[in-house]
Amino acid sequence: MNTPEGKAWRALAGTKGVGPKALWRIADFLSSRNKTAFELIRNPDEIKAVLKESKDGIGAPDFAGPEYADAEMSDGRAVTVLHPLHPDFPQRVRTLRDRFPLPAVLCVTGNVSILNRPGVAIVGGRRAGEAALAAVDSLASELAAGGINVTSGYAAGVDTAAHLAALRAGGTTAIVLGEGIAHFRARPEFREFFTAENTLAISQFDPDAKWASYQAMTRNKLVVALSGAVVVIVSGPERDANGRMSGTFDAGMAALKMGIPVFVAAPGSFADHPSGNRQLIARGCREWDPASGAAPILAALGSHADQKPPPGQLDLFEKSPES
Repeated sequence: MNTPEGKAWRALAGTKGVGPKALWRIADFLSSRNKTAFELIRNPDEIKAVLKESKDGIGAPDFAGPEYADAEMSDGRAVTVLHPLHPDFPQRVRTLRDRFPLPAVLCVTGNVSILNRPGVAIVGGRRAGEAALAAVDSLASELAAGGINVTSGYAAGVDTAAHLAALRAGGTTAIVLGEGIAHFRARPEFREFFTAENTLAISQFDPDAKWASYQAMTRNKLVVALSGAVVVIVSGPERDANGRMSGTFDAGMAALKMGIPVFVAAPGSFADHPSGNRQLIARGCREWDPASGAAPILAALGSHADQKPPPGQLDLFEKSPES
């Protein structure tokens, strides 16, 4: 179950007029004063003073509301609320938050320690062909065998292939959701692989938020921010004929802006020569030959690449310890 501090941060995140930037300012204030969010929400006027907002612009946190009761999945798994003052809050996000708008409150279930392990994000389209999926399987398996966590977005196609390959190889995976944590379920193909030690599900949205396309795009920024390197397998063009932006392309560009190494599969590796791959390489991403395997990606991760995760036996769907 969550501590009063975790519930206080959920209350702050749900307060009118308090977005991610405001939450980071609140975190800086609390850290500088050695105070807690639980103390702060007892005095809404102090929140407004910290944010230098008018009284009309900021609502009062409803700490007593039923939505801020102890967070728990319907099947009994505990949900941990991570905030900037929590010891398990991902350091990568904390470091990058000045370069890019990133969430200050995360809801997670599973092995929280995965967040600060060496990690690589593998991203790509939902309708990737067999050659692309084979490249994903080979890369994710090699990374996992080397102790590298594999992060992706739990969508069909490349995401699913990356998660499954990492787990089959005995590694770990981080699942970044485009919906609230309360909607996370193990899809049939994952059930034999998930344990409490090898998987972490993460959401930056309200626990009950349903999936939405704009949330999936937002989620992509978190996928790359949690990783030491990003590999784009197959990307559509920056915008399609209807003007819609490719989520994979957007993830690659976001990683570039964050200063994260981005590897893009050479367009000639696949029969359809994906146009988005060519565009990303032209924008400054590194061209990657799938035949070269994980070696160039591991080199980009640096000295942490040889760390291996500890084995685990607990079922992910057993209740985890209180947090």
